[in-house]
Amino acid sequence: MQVIKTTPQKHLLIYCLAAVVPLMAMALLFNIPLATNGRFFPGTDLDVLGYLIHSEFLAAASGVFPLIPLLINIKSRKLRWLPKILFIFFGFICAGVAHTLAGTAGMLFYVLQVFLTYGGGTLFIFDWLFGVTRTFLTLLRWSVALFVYVSLQLNFDLGTDFDVWRNTREGMMFGAMYFYILCLMEVVLYPPLTWYLEYRLKDEQRYSVALDGFGRAVRD
Repeated sequence: MQVIKTTPQKHLLIYCLAAVVPLMAMALLFNIPLATNGRFFPGTDLDVLGYLIHSEFLAAASGVFPLIPLLINIKSRKLRWLPKILFIFFGFICAGVAHTLAGTAGMLFYVLQVFLTYGGGTLFIFDWLFGVTRTFLTLLRWSVALFVYVSLQLNFDLGTDFDVWRNTREGMMFGAMYFYILCLMEVVLYPPLTWYLEYRLKDEQRYSVALDGFGRAVRD
């Protein structure tokens, strides 16, 4: 039985916590004009923040689909490149849909938001995690992001027409709270959950290896 090699737990947690940094930066983009009475971070304005809000909905609603190929666990060395190819293929399809709905800027923001919403840099360590861990965390991030988005939208009494509210003060408050909550999830929930899943799965794997060795000894 082949033992899956995983990254050391302390390194794993560092990668998980690293996902907080870009989310915090995104939250501050919305928080700065609220705290400074309309002074935006250089290079941003109401229109840019509006594109980010719209693109985040597309990322939360559909961004999980291009990630599905990355959840496939292929042991063959010759075929390990296949999930990456499928990821790029589905990514281009979803980006094309985002371009149709929100234009070129919306498409670029969509790609950025998918990266942020689903763990940022943690996407690059999928090969170091058990398949169960990868699948569970990805689906959890998807469901949490979508739930938080819709819940805040209802809480602020914002309609489904993004063009009506995305360039308003309520829209900025919505964006700041949304990304702060995702930051909180990355700090409080996902790192310990990742560690727990990996710890239990590695423990079960050691147990299976021991039983397998015992079985061969008995047969011999």
